[in-house]
Amino acid sequence: MNLRIIQWNVSFKSKSDEIARFLLDAVGDHTVITLQEVLEPVHNKIMSLLKPDSSAYSLNHRVPGRFEGKNRKLGVATYVFGGLITDSSLVSRSVFPERTLHTLIKFQDTDVSLLNFHSITGCDYKKAKSSNFATLADFIYEENLDFFACDANEPKVDSLNVDEIEFFDNKDKGKNAALILGPFAMHNLKDTLKTHLINNNIEAKGSPLATSHIVSKKYQRRYDHIYHSSNWRVDSITHPYKDSIKATSDHSAVIGDFYLDNN
Repeated sequence: MNLRIIQWNVSFKSKSDEIARFLLDAVGDHTVITLQEVLEPVHNKIMSLLKPDSSAYSLNHRVPGRFEGKNRKLGVATYVFGGLITDSSLVSRSVFPERTLHTLIKFQDTDVSLLNFHSITGCDYKKAKSSNFATLADFIYEENLDFFACDANEPKVDSLNVDEIEFFDNKDKGKNAALILGPFAMHNLKDTLKTHLINNNIEAKGSPLATSHIVSKKYQRRYDHIYHSSNWRVDSITHPYKDSIKATSDHSAVIGDFYLDNN
């Protein structure tokens, strides 16, 4: 079975019709779309334009409180084409549960377990960010995931050389982010981009290995990630940054194509 995963922080400032137009062009027969920074009106508009076969939205699990402010209205959404979401839930112990969404998806005879999450930013939360990574690492370690897709706001320095990778110091010297994204992460899922580069002998120098967000003219980052289990093989992965920005986001989409390893 072939499966496409599309990971994208669409930005709460984006135009939903432009986002939907980009996604419609990228959807294949079996596709999972994971989006972050999804306001409820944006979710409703994307649903009406994309018409996925199945969907889940984190703010349906945790409705924002009356006095909680705008930052509790940034949900995450998962849309499925060619399959059915049989269950969805939040990582309840995380700092912002509504920025997480775990889905169980059925494609014909294939079951897929996927976590979609959006890390809180270190500049505003620091210790909370590192604590949140520890909680998410616990969840990923315990669950039998096929994939996770996220905007992690990490790493600070990206490299195929494990000695060069660096995470932001959120009162923990980057230790907890490394539990998920580091070279010795506490789970068995693989960084899809790095797997693709290594498997195809593609030379990659400098940081980032691919650009998903430009912080400033001086700083480019690969904040957006897809990780996959050993049951899946990587066919391709792309970061269409220019087209994503044209579609009014401030992050690149990440489009990964996989096939199920039946051996």
